[in-house]
Amino acid sequence: MNQQERLIEIMSLLEAQSFLKQEELAKHFDVSKDTARRDILKLVENNLVERHKGGIQLPIIKQQITDYKNRIITNSSEKKSIAKLARTLILDSDTIWLDVSTTVELLSDDSLPKNILAVTNSVDNAVSFSQHIKRILLLGGYYQPDSHQLKGPMLRTQLENYYFDIVFIGASGASEEGIFFDELEDIYLHQQLAKQGKRIILLLDHSKYQKTTSFKLNWEFVDTIISDELPNQTFQKTLLKNSIDILTPKGA
Repeated sequence: MNQQERLIEIMSLLEAQSFLKQEELAKHFDVSKDTARRDILKLVENNLVERHKGGIQLPIIKQQITDYKNRIITNSSEKKSIAKLARTLILDSDTIWLDVSTTVELLSDDSLPKNILAVTNSVDNAVSFSQHIKRILLLGGYYQPDSHQLKGPMLRTQLENYYFDIVFIGASGASEEGIFFDELEDIYLHQQLAKQGKRIILLLDHSKYQKTTSFKLNWEFVDTIISDELPNQTFQKTLLKNSIDILTPKGA
């Protein structure tokens, strides 16, 4: 096996495990430690890996992209069915908000009405939707590299200038108690969005049912839930009490 072949395999190995030692590479390829060291230096020179004492790992941004891809793959068929149903609610010339959410990103498709205006704080959404529609606004704020989004008070100030036909949101979880998010800043953002939208639609696959975090919004902020499955009867009664519609592909 020549060096180029080894380098390709090393990158594949790093996709499966976060860190590789020089000794492990020498043993894996049955080469000397000096050869393994030269392979490492070649990868470092090309900015493909980061070198740490005794070994290498993928660059942080590469790890973030890999993590994001894994989130997309998780429950992908369910998320795609949710997005397909949600897409039917978008009318030509609508102004829509796109939350930072893997399910919301799956709304991106050639079947979208071409004259909509999409507004988002997600870099991933902006890139994905630009392939299918012409008008996309990426609002500014502090960039968070772990989630590829822009956040902060300046973002909420900009939102005051918009009124959305549909606000598509995601969440970390939901229960009879409400909708749950990972950070306190998410609560402030979604409270603002609720003021700026005609219809607030939560896209939520069934794996998020009964999951909670430290930060919660009450159900009064949501008009409709689109999910791949109905929640339990107690959960459904809570939604009915709050006049929230729940749509599923099976019931569409």
